[in-house]
Amino acid sequence: MSERKLVMVPGPINFDPRVLRELAVEGLDHISTEFVRSFAEALSMLRRIVNAKNEYQPVVIAGSGTLAMEVSVTNFLERGGRALVVSNGYFGDRFVELLSNYEVHVDLLRPDKIGSSVEASRVVEAVSKEDYNLVTLTHVDTSTAVLQSLPEIGNELRDKETILVVDGVCSVGGEEIDIVKDGVDVLFTGSQKALGVPPGLSLLWLSPKALQRLKDIRKSISPYYMSLNRWISIMRSYEEGKPAYFGTPAVNLIVALRKSLEIILEEGMEKRYLRHRILSEAFREGMKALNLQLLADESSAAHTITAVRLPDGIPSGSLVDLVRSMGVLIAKGLIKDINYFRVGHMGTVNANDIVATIAAIERALTKLGHKIRLGEGVAGAQEVLCKHEF
Repeated sequence: MSERKLVMVPGPINFDPRVLRELAVEGLDHISTEFVRSFAEALSMLRRIVNAKNEYQPVVIAGSGTLAMEVSVTNFLERGGRALVVSNGYFGDRFVELLSNYEVHVDLLRPDKIGSSVEASRVVEAVSKEDYNLVTLTHVDTSTAVLQSLPEIGNELRDKETILVVDGVCSVGGEEIDIVKDGVDVLFTGSQKALGVPPGLSLLWLSPKALQRLKDIRKSISPYYMSLNRWISIMRSYEEGKPAYFGTPAVNLIVALRKSLEIILEEGMEKRYLRHRILSEAFREGMKALNLQLLADESSAAHTITAVRLPDGIPSGSLVDLVRSMGVLIAKGLIKDINYFRVGHMGTVNANDIVATIAAIERALTKLGHKIRLGEGVAGAQEVLCKHEF
């Protein structure tokens, strides 16, 4: 088999060759004029991809999405604080696990069933009854492929002191988000999903309300390296064209980030969101044509990832391994006691990738003894793709 693989897991994704070439640049001094300019340009472009105004502060730290998650909550809580976690799956629940390490009180809202999103009205009701320091929600939960609507919750919290923290790890760069209109105070992601940069960068955006809270809070529970007040001064210095130091930045990754953001903005955010919507619809229709059920409700289905249930007798591990042996990398499910697999379709993914992935799934199902008509899944996707120009 060829070493060439089609990466369709929910991240890391297939990276644009132009981005990968940036990683091969000779070592740059983090205080060099060239790097300072690249970092400043990257920070400016980070505002544009989420439609943030100048008073919103982007922050880039060497680390994973998990680091960004911990930074996003610990800076806005004191010991004894209260948090409301809105969870649609494994990664929503992870906020609870994280916060259990600190002396804070946590309330949890889950949907009525796996595959649904928490109704915004339940969140509104909860925050009307309790003064929470922050509310966390996961825009797209990678475990269930569920998309949580933002505007109603964000607008409810806009005039409250409560900070709205949004996990955008599986959404930023692929799902439509307007940080201002959606009322988001802290948005975070990692570099390796829809932003199309190899793993290693924690990225955050902070609203004016969040920035003010950082000034007002007496003593947050944030550890030393995670202190946003320290990192914000570094970001602002680079944006002003002056190098600064708190911890050495991931120089090559930041240069690659600048290139990836340039590519994203060349495509245009509206066109990019449309592409993700069309490709996700094509993949879902392909799965339906094979009589496979989707885990996420149609009304809550994400556009960056799809979770697909498998019939009894077809273990997800067997299907995933067989598809992988064909050179297409997909992922098993994360929710216990549900037999399903997950396919990421974000970032650089195109129509040919969708068709190839469905074809591999068809072959694997057939080899595992599940009766389907070969080509029906591909045909279902093609019908969607042929309706659109993108």
